[in-house]
Amino acid sequence: MDWHRRPELVDRLAAEYALGVLRGAARRRFEQIARRDATVRVAVEEWHARVRAMAELGPRVAPPPSVWEGIERRLELSAARRAAFAAGRTPEFAGTETPEAAASASTPARAAVPQPQPATRKPSRSRWFESLSFWRGWSVAATAVAVLALAVALRPLVPQAPSPATQVAEQQNGQGIERVAYMAALSDTQTNKTMMVVMWDQKSAMMTVHRMGGDTGPSGDSGKSEQLWGMPENGHPVSLGLLPAGGTIRMKVSGMGAYLKLAVSMEPQGGSPDPNGPTGPVVCLGKLMATT
Repeated sequence: MDWHRRPELVDRLAAEYALGVLRGAARRRFEQIARRDATVRVAVEEWHARVRAMAELGPRVAPPPSVWEGIERRLELSAARRAAFAAGRTPEFAGTETPEAAASASTPARAAVPQPQPATRKPSRSRWFESLSFWRGWSVAATAVAVLALAVALRPLVPQAPSPATQVAEQQNGQGIERVAYMAALSDTQTNKTMMVVMWDQKSAMMTVHRMGGDTGPSGDSGKSEQLWGMPENGHPVSLGLLPAGGTIRMKVSGMGAYLKLAVSMEPQGGSPDPNGPTGPVVCLGKLMATT
């Protein structure tokens, strides 16, 4: 297939790849194509740059205590800690104190009573395996290997610098690269699945809507239309236009920065009869964020 003749398909697949919704065999085939075709690699890198800022939107999530408890069980750290206390030495596991140790720390010190020394045991072969130092070193080594593997895997997807001929052609054609000022990922209000990605170029005031996962919108004979709304902090929603069927939609929109969220509602064919807001159910919703 000549990917240069299918720019909309390349753009849609690159968006799905960057967002992680292109999976399985389709994802592997797309990676093979990207290794061979510079046009596809450039599209992937552009989409990676667009969605990179979205990672900063999510709040920090602290793992539940059960996560650390599960790690202790799998690595048998609890048994090693008990053995360390029985041997009369302080365990190496920071932040893991037994109830007996906590109780003894809270009671007044008593006169030292000579205790019989335990018999000296030969070092067990498994002692190194129970050491926290071993697991720390192992985790560092595993992380380094994973980072190296990821770098090798992504290296074929790094776009090549455009040739001087390409740059001259772009200048002659007047085709500058879009500078996306705002973007939003609109998720299905029922499944929370990303259905659309909206981007707005401040220079051209052009809004681009990418449908994800092969969705093309309602069919023409369904009697329904999808309508996009801008939701400001104060006041009623503002209609940004109807979304025709298709994979990628482009339309002129002004003043995108005035909205906090974008929403898509299912309306009668031709749009909502109420100019102040949707009359049908809101099917997609997403936060609008500035990329600069």
